[in-house]
Amino acid sequence: MKRLLRVLIVEDAPDDAQLIVIQLEQGGFDVHFQRVDSAQGLTEALAVSPWDVIICDYVMPGFSGLKALQILKEHGCDIPFLMISGKVGEEAAAAAIRAGADDFVLKGNLTRLVPAVQRSIAEAALRQQSRRHEQELKEKLEFIQVLIDTLPTPIFYNDPNGLYLGCNKAFEEQIGVKPGDHVNKSIYEILPPDLAALYNRGEETAENGVGPRSFEGTITCADGERRDMIFYSATFKNSGSSSGGVVGALLDISERKQAELKLRYLSSHDILTGIYNRAYFDEELERLSKGRKFPVSIVMVDVDRLKEVNDQQGHAAGDDLLRHAAEVLKNAFRREDVVARVGGDEFAALLPNTDESTLHEAMERLQAQLAQSNHEHPALHLSLSIGAATAHDGEELMASWRLADQRMYRQKKGRKNSNAGSRQHQLVA
Repeated sequence: MKRLLRVLIVEDAPDDAQLIVIQLEQGGFDVHFQRVDSAQGLTEALAVSPWDVIICDYVMPGFSGLKALQILKEHGCDIPFLMISGKVGEEAAAAAIRAGADDFVLKGNLTRLVPAVQRSIAEAALRQQSRRHEQELKEKLEFIQVLIDTLPTPIFYNDPNGLYLGCNKAFEEQIGVKPGDHVNKSIYEILPPDLAALYNRGEETAENGVGPRSFEGTITCADGERRDMIFYSATFKNSGSSSGGVVGALLDISERKQAELKLRYLSSHDILTGIYNRAYFDEELERLSKGRKFPVSIVMVDVDRLKEVNDQQGHAAGDDLLRHAAEVLKNAFRREDVVARVGGDEFAALLPNTDESTLHEAMERLQAQLAQSNHEHPALHLSLSIGAATAHDGEELMASWRLADQRMYRQKKGRKNSNAGSRQHQLVA
């Protein structure tokens, strides 16, 4: 059964919108869509219908993708937003991503559309999940004093000397004591050492009235599993306004931590190949332009025959070829180099502290790695068009990037003109 996909298409050309719908349907979606081509149309559509994704043309008469993205932000909607264009420069695409677009897809390469939509929806779901966790945490913090006797969270209260006065059932179950067995005992008499130290830290913080009233820690559970926790603590007063002791509670945040780690990973990595994505590449390019790791070399790589493989063997085979290319590039370059997928069939590598001579050695490693991979995997033959350039300061970096890109396309074009089936791989000088 196809998955329902509610798509808002911001596009002035009905034919282009129909091509988008066809591509999504071929990708396994049951597409329900509406097309708008103005700020007013977009505003009205956002007000009346829930949308799973917005696909927006970059340039339209009297309107633009960046303006549409601004309207979406003003409405406070966290809807995946994909920019699409017939032809646009690299800098414009990077600007769209920096402005908040989830991805940028060229109309001439709509094969990227379905995976881009799937990834963007998955990332939006993770963001929503993270917000839910944060909201739950906030609510528990606000009501912990009032609801201490009813919350299913382990809760206890001690006197100023650290002896237990009482606790709730959840706390008894967590530490494995019978009702009443903890009363007038210290924390170190009833808890494992690491958990006791965590409680004691919270009690001291609350009692002294300094530092955070909540903090994170990791404890070992009875089954040996390590869990991330937030410890909450607060002092309470007796009738004479002197300190009556400390109230504390534990909240398991392991799932939230895992979701945050996954979200951070997805924000910087390409979901198909596992290497860095275009957004991270742009950030590193900007960082290197202001740093001291010059000379910096840039390598641009295009996977040959990807469309042919997709057409003849299916997109699964094309995805395998892209993953294969990413693995070859990772193995060829150094740990400190940044290897990223920057387009549908394009990859790039940033090589800090790399002059022309060192770049030549890197290209030899790449060719050797490619030859070895093709020998070991003849059924998945990989052909790459490659271009490279070296920048000696920050002012040259963007120009070197463009030069490497031009050299790569020059090799690809020359290869097509001479022999479309050529397996020769060399750096165009």
